[in-house]
Amino acid sequence: MHDVSSPPKAPLRAARRAVALLVTGFAIVACGGNANYPDRPDVTTAQAAWCDALAKSEGPGGAWDRMTECRSASPKASAAYIRVMTKCYFERVEEAKQAGDPAAADRALLLSECNEKALVDLPISSPGVDEVIDARCNRATRCEKVEFAECKAAMKRLEPAQQAMFTTRYNAAALHDIASCLGGGCGDNEEQAQADCYKGAEDKLLWFP
Repeated sequence: MHDVSSPPKAPLRAARRAVALLVTGFAIVACGGNANYPDRPDVTTAQAAWCDALAKSEGPGGAWDRMTECRSASPKASAAYIRVMTKCYFERVEEAKQAGDPAAADRALLLSECNEKALVDLPISSPGVDEVIDARCNRATRCEKVEFAECKAAMKRLEPAQQAMFTTRYNAAALHDIASCLGGGCGDNEEQAQADCYKGAEDKLLWFP
């Protein structure tokens, strides 16, 4: 809808400047820009090891033609999760190959089994965890009328693997995005609305060709 009246120039300039800054901010986030998450170097190192294992498993070692693509990928998993999955998944793949087991090609099965192991082995806390827990509890207070302190206490009572499922399995950048989503409006089905906030990160936990 177009307003034919002429707006004051100063507010108009301010609005344009705000829009420009907002667009620039989105561009920086999209490109990885200046977001300095403390776990980023560790995630990069873990991702490199994952790529080396992929190269050995799926291609001719260092000559694997997907190596550059793999190393430049931005997985949503935490470094700890990538490390556990690298060891578990590729050990299972090699064992299955040597045994002539068709399960060697069943990526979904092996990932599921290794994921269960990873959730047990992950640390209790990592960068970004406090932010996402606060976001979950703020949402519970806002959308489900649950006391913030009660929500925090309930989170601490969860089994470590349950906590890891929505905290330390993800890296700090992914947890920040999840927390931002959780800060949105309440849904008619809150359980599904919260699950939807995790879906993007869940789908990109690990990189595969």
